[in-house]
Amino acid sequence: MQHVSNVPLCGTIPSIPAKAHAHRALISAALATSPSSILISHSSKDIDATMDSLRALGATITYENGVAHVTPGPSPSIGQVLPHESGTTLRLLLPVSASICDTVEVDAKGRLPERPLEPLLSEMKDHGVSFSQEVPPFTMTGRLQGGIFSMTGSVSSQFFSSLLLAAPQLGHTTVNCTSPLQSKDYVTLTIETMKDFGVHVTETLTEDGHPSFTIEENQHFHGNEHYPIEGDWSNGAIWLVAAAMTGQSISVTGLRPDSVQADKRILSILESAGVTYTWNDSTVTITGKAHQPIHVNLEQMPDLLPILSSLACSIKGESSFINGARLRLKESDRLEAVAQLVRDSGGTVRIEGDNLHIRGTGTLTGGTVDCVNDHRLVMAGALNALIATSPMILKDSEAISKSYPHFFTDWKQLGGDTHSV
Repeated sequence: MQHVSNVPLCGTIPSIPAKAHAHRALISAALATSPSSILISHSSKDIDATMDSLRALGATITYENGVAHVTPGPSPSIGQVLPHESGTTLRLLLPVSASICDTVEVDAKGRLPERPLEPLLSEMKDHGVSFSQEVPPFTMTGRLQGGIFSMTGSVSSQFFSSLLLAAPQLGHTTVNCTSPLQSKDYVTLTIETMKDFGVHVTETLTEDGHPSFTIEENQHFHGNEHYPIEGDWSNGAIWLVAAAMTGQSISVTGLRPDSVQADKRILSILESAGVTYTWNDSTVTITGKAHQPIHVNLEQMPDLLPILSSLACSIKGESSFINGARLRLKESDRLEAVAQLVRDSGGTVRIEGDNLHIRGTGTLTGGTVDCVNDHRLVMAGALNALIATSPMILKDSEAISKSYPHFFTDWKQLGGDTHSV
């Protein structure tokens, strides 16, 4: 457990590598025709899970001094996908592993077996892959075949990214979306990363106006030396929100102003709350205290909800968050878990369907909260301490290692007061 007191944060902090970018770069490098070196200054359990899985699929990967050296290797006839609790690792590597191995043993831990894999599994079945059972752990048998894939875009954009990453091994492949594609920015990130490793994806629209992605045959991933992973907007957003909650200035370095990451939208949300941001090269600085309630559509950036709930509690008035259905399918039912975190912190919240409403007062009471083994709930619980009249005690705070192992070290670096209990 972690004990966090109400001591404002202030100063400058470097962003950590973007986990979403790192997953995609490592996979592209492992499938390439030559070695790569990926610059990842800090790893995490989720990134480690992807590296472990790629090793079990034939690649040689060493990680030292902030660099992952990736040497593609011959794929074993029987491979393994070892995602631990990383949903991104599991979803991205199901089609990829089936595109290079005859048989793949797939493990899963924690809540991962409960998280949806349809319609991806059905599409894989229609293209040559059989499964020993419907939920992991399972064994996949048969090579994935190319052709036309069609899926709804309402469950997970990772299904589309996974098929795009597998496509160069399949020949001519088209992936059609049959509905609006939620979290589309993550697919754009996949396409940009693939381009960096030599594979071009053509995006058009179906007759119904939904995205369609085509990878022509005879394309191959190529190695990329000294390939940098960009700064993570998802985790950088924590510090930007902390500044907006207290009015203390915080700068985050190493973020790309032109990033396609979905959570870069945090800037427009903070601006709508009444704070100011400025850029100096790759450093963004937040000044001023948020004072206008926020109203956020979560379709394209669901992962921001936990820390935005903290921001909403710091603003007097009612803030609203709509279209949060997919949050029920995360490491926890994040919609319910965030609501419970707010209640247990002394705030007022209600859920209406898949929408969440928070009536902020500017303060919380603090106390002991259960972060339900969800790294983003740990971050939100810590942020709540910044406006709490008594310390926050965060149960399951160890979950932070999933994405940001040195989070509490950085908290202290910005002047915060926290320690393990």
